[in-house]
Amino acid sequence: MALYVIGNLNAVLSPEHQKEIIRYIYNHQNEDGGWGLHIEGHSTMFGTALSYITLRLLGEGIEDDEEMAVSKGRKWILDHGGLVAIPSWGKFWVTVHIIWPAFIT
Repeated sequence: MALYVIGNLNAVLSPEHQKEIIRYIYNHQNEDGGWGLHIEGHSTMFGTALSYITLRLLGEGIEDDEEMAVSKGRKWILDHGGLVAIPSWGKFWVTVHIIWPAFIT
């Protein structure tokens, strides 16, 4: 998220690195559509929100992948109360992603 916010995502991460990050996140999605705090963890709002946002920042659309992983992640978030249910430190990262670009452009 920080690389995206400061505008250096593509300068630091090559397209190959970005593809591997996407693949890694897809491979560790739980069956319920969410992601945990670690690869074997149950789905949490924090893990799911950060994984979902990362996929979107890396250019993945809602229906881009065959398994509909992004769509399932979005559904998990909405079914569990939306981003208002994320812990305060998650709200900080979401806020940085949403607000900071407005200050630097």
